[in-house]
Amino acid sequence: MRVLLLSPPYLPDYMRNARCDFVSLSASQWYPLWLGYAGAWLEHCGHEVKLVDAPSSHLDHDATTRIVTEWQPDMLVVYTGQKSRTNDVEIADRLTEKLDCISVLVGPQFSSSPEETLRQARAVAYGVEGEFDYALAELAAGNQPASIRNLLYRDGDTIAHNAQRPYLTGEQLDQFPFVTRFFRNHLDIRNYKTISEFHPFIDLMTGRGCAWGQCTFCLWVHTFVRGKTYNLRSIENVLEELRCVEQDMPEVRSVMVQDDTLTDERAAELSALKTARKIKIPWSCYARGNLSLETMKLMKKANCRNLHVGYESGDPQILKNIRKGVSIKTMEEFTANAKRAGLRIHADFAIGFPGETAQTAERTIRWAKRLNPDTVQFQLANVMEGTPFHTACRADGWLTENGEPDYPNFSNGEIRAAAKHAYRTFYLSWQWGVKCLRHPYENFFSRLNTMSVALPAMFWKRW
Repeated sequence: MRVLLLSPPYLPDYMRNARCDFVSLSASQWYPLWLGYAGAWLEHCGHEVKLVDAPSSHLDHDATTRIVTEWQPDMLVVYTGQKSRTNDVEIADRLTEKLDCISVLVGPQFSSSPEETLRQARAVAYGVEGEFDYALAELAAGNQPASIRNLLYRDGDTIAHNAQRPYLTGEQLDQFPFVTRFFRNHLDIRNYKTISEFHPFIDLMTGRGCAWGQCTFCLWVHTFVRGKTYNLRSIENVLEELRCVEQDMPEVRSVMVQDDTLTDERAAELSALKTARKIKIPWSCYARGNLSLETMKLMKKANCRNLHVGYESGDPQILKNIRKGVSIKTMEEFTANAKRAGLRIHADFAIGFPGETAQTAERTIRWAKRLNPDTVQFQLANVMEGTPFHTACRADGWLTENGEPDYPNFSNGEIRAAAKHAYRTFYLSWQWGVKCLRHPYENFFSRLNTMSVALPAMFWKRW
């Protein structure tokens, strides 16, 4: 089959490929990782594949429709967002009617409410809950819908919802072609950027799932690869992909390991063997704020550059409320050790978790300044459907019409004002000024485009 994988157009700087969907203040774009792995598997199975990531390519609705129509796919796969869901379903319906093709809705956001989303469509007949690589390949091979696990499909006036399949094992993941090669062949890698990584960079995963898997706000661990699941590729397979990137993609300046959280044991093993094999390409990863100093020294020796760390809140009770599982003290020790090891930190904080007040938000902001990471992000707490966070907020009536948190003692407007204040406090400080003086290109001149978007949002523009 000719299979077209589509991340549809929506708003400028909208990103649905991360662990939540939002309009980026920094014009960041992550790779369509789940579509990439599915596309690589479909090619491995003998299908002809095209990947269109409209947001990163700045394609509007007309341009996207023209590209898809001209390619004439037999099967259209649409990766949906939460904020863009109505838009995504409408695009999928319109293209399905125009092309008279098989169409499938996929992705973690689709998996948060699969039956409801598929019922919203008028022409799309299929959806896949959870991992969709194998299900798409089986559908493209002509298997009967009733035999394909994870598949939802229209059966007359009802939606049939097949049984779940086991999560893909490490052995199965080792059989996938390298997603980095697939991205090289299908995307312009210069369209993908984030303030904390060298440009251009590229994404890969060494395993699927999260060894912690309990944070109440996390989309992927509650809707996609659920719970304490961390299925790992073999280290040999990962090292071979890193070597291929280093040798075959000289334009790539760093690799971002997109595992939910690279555990201490996994990071140490990967680092020791990467060093031993003399694979020198820089890399970054997601990590919990509890890696050991010994492991981080190994990571630095293996040319690890940056850790993406979810600190979330500086208030101990809020950390308990969201089941973060790491204490303030542990994260402070981790931060000091990361700096001792010579690793950079991109810190993620969120304003608006249950229990948030003006006082706890200010505590988080002050804590972020004391920790002084290299770069920082202050999100409005993203209430993703399918998570315990969303269930609790909906039950208590704590959601706006747009699905944002709004508490009796801390309104949505106050949450937004606190997030703006957080950005101003961190980035318009003497600490950031010193960083800009020390590294003017990296912290200032290379980010002029980002600042042109971020500064209005920090002061007067709603985002």
